[in-house]
This record gives sequence, C-alpha cells and structure tokens, in this order.
Amino acid sequence: MTPLSDTPPEVERLLAEAYRRMPAGRKGQLVAEQNRFARALHAAGHRMRNPAATPADVGREWAALTLGPGPWLDRMDFATMSPAPDHVRPLRHLTTVLDDLNIRYAVGGSFASSLHGYPRQTHDADLTVEPFPGQERLFALRFPADEYYADEAMARDAVARRSRFNLLHLPTGFKIDLFVRKGRPFDRELLARRVEAPVFGEGEGEFGVVTAEEVILLKLEWFRLGGETSDRQWNDVLGVLRVQADRLDAAYLDRWAAEIGVKDRLDQVRGQA
Repeated sequence: MTPLSDTPPEVERLLAEAYRRMPAGRKGQLVAEQNRFARALHAAGHRMRNPAATPADVGREWAALTLGPGPWLDRMDFATMSPAPDHVRPLRHLTTVLDDLNIRYAVGGSFASSLHGYPRQTHDADLTVEPFPGQERLFALRFPADEYYADEAMARDAVARRSRFNLLHLPTGFKIDLFVRKGRPFDRELLARRVEAPVFGEGEGEFGVVTAEEVILLKLEWFRLGGETSDRQWNDVLGVLRVQADRLDAAYLDRWAAEIGVKDRLDQVRGQA
C-alpha cells in the first residue's frame, strides 16, 4: 500500500524533524486542540445544513457519527453535551481507578501514535489493561451512572474472553476502548515495556503509554486485521517511523513483527518512510 501524498519529501523531512524535537506534552495539547476544532467544524456544518438546529440536534448527530448505535445513546443528554469535549478528565478518572485496583494499563491507539509520531485528531482513546477477574463489579461501581456508561456484564465478558469493552463519558460523548491483554508473549511485553509520559498535554500529569515500537506493531496488526485498507493506520505508522527514526529498536521490531505476522508490512512501511 502506497497512499498518495501532497507533501514533497523535503517538507516531509522538515515536518518529521519538527515533531521529533517537540515535547511530548505539546503534542498532547495539539491533539486536544484538533479535537475541539473538529467538534466546532462539525457544529458549524450541521447548522449550515439545518439553520434551525438546536444544541441537542448538533450533539445527537455528533454522537451518532462518532459513537455509532448503542445503549449509551439512550443515556446521553444531548442538550447539555459539551461542545468542547475534555477527554483528560474521564481518562484521568479511569487511570486512577485502574491504579487503585492495581490493574496495569497502557494508553495506545491514536493518542500513543500522536505522542511518538505526528499528532492528529481522534474521537476516542484505547487502553490495554491486564485481566482483572473478580474485580469487574468494583471497577464498574467506580463510574457514577449519571456521568458514565460502564456496563459490568460487558466488562466481565471481555475479561473472560480477553476481548474489548467500552467506557463512555456521557457529558462529552468521549469513548474509551479497553482491550484486555491477550495471552501472547507480545502482549505481555507491551505492558511490561510501557513508559510514563504527558500524553494528554503539559500540566495534565504522566500516564502509562505503549512505546513507539509497540505503536508500530499494533497498528500494523490492526491494519492487517482490517483488510489492509486503512490509510489512517498506515499513516500513523509512517509518522512514528519518520519521527522516531534511529531511536527505534530495529531488532525488537523485526522479532515481534515476525512473531505476530506483519513482517512483510513492516518492511514495506520502512521503505516508504
């Protein structure tokens, strides 16, 4: 896969160097600003199409576009939904709960790729968590029902099957996907190698986050599982490779890319980067 690009190689090099020098906290702030800008653009576009639209109408369409159908939609108050979602507060609450319950976690997904590569707007956050059998009820009870959608049964099923479940912050419509760690050696490495970083902006504290190598491997795996059609996943990987460059552990990448079945795509994306 070779996505089209309107950025000349020299400009791409300068951009990668700028992000390479940029502090991690500043990247987190850029992601927050991009999220607010995307929300503002959506609201403006909705009102152009529907001049009589109410705040509730705008919020309802945003939720439908970004969250998709689900039981959370019946719980959300679209009239009071914040037009500038604060993703840090629910994420901080979640990580506090995980720490209190002694459940190890690592932030991944687009927040991690933005930290290690090119920052970009995202609608949700991804966390990998250690399995926590027997604690599902304690976990769910830590999220007030008037502010969060946190389904105990869904969490229990995900822990049992080592799959994914969702946590939704109702006032903002911000969704967090929690991936219960699978049993593969690679997934154990992912959590063992996590680093602490100000992934959500300066002054917001440090959180456990997957390393640059794991971002590359995870996103290549998601790219493959998604039918190898996602420009977004591929470009996130390119961004991390270009920004991190010689900081990456090449032997580690080669070893685990072969182990999880994405070595061919790693070689290809390296050549493009």
